Amino acid sequence: MSDGQPAAAPGLASLLAFLSGFVDTAAFIHMSGLFVAHVTGNFVLLGAALATGGAIGEKGPHILQLAALPIFFTAAMLTGALAYRLSAERGLKVILWSASLLTAAVAGASAWLGAGPWDTASAVVLIAAMGMLNAAHRLNPAMGPPFALMTGNVAALAIRAAQVLHLAPPAPATGTEAKMMRAVAGFALGCACGALAQVWLGLAAVGIPAILLMARLSWRG
Repeated sequence: MSDGQPAAAPGLASLLAFLSGFVDTAAFIHMSGLFVAHVTGNFVLLGAALATGGAIGEKGPHILQLAALPIFFTAAMLTGALAYRLSAERGLKVILWSASLLTAAVAGASAWLGAGPWDTASAVVLIAAMGMLNAAHRLNPAMGPPFALMTGNVAALAIRAAQVLHLAPPAPATGTEAKMMRAVAGFALGCACGALAQVWLGLAAVGIPAILLMARLSWRG
């Protein structure tokens, strides 16, 4: 992005964490074992399936598991190229609106068509949308801790807990612990809500966090 990074809107990172957990879980269940946000997990599942002769995720889309990383990579790369040509604040808005609209489009198509072979195309769109959101965070770290992958956040919180409990040399608080906790809590809540909503609505459930994000972006103006 060509200008300085815009300040993070209050609550936006937590909402994005909720969306990431919701969409990843709903798509994982609906697609019988495909991560659309945590794409490296697809390689774990694919390796396990190959090692067990297909016993793990044998109904899952193995080709999509392989294709997820290049799709994700391409979406993030194009997002970076787009953001470079826009101001920082405008670029962030364009990225977030585009990702939410893509997710909403998948939900609308799924609600209209139901489940079917077109779910593969829906998964590709969701992977691209999640690639865009992850790129948004990399382009604007002021948004706070990572909101799509919780491994680093949990590890950082664990280290901080060791310091507070005097199990490790003390260190001053950085002020990011609360943000990390909100990100982890938002992601976990999103996972739970995504699983429940998918049972009722199928892949159309991903429209719920997409609408919430669009409402938040509209409210911000």
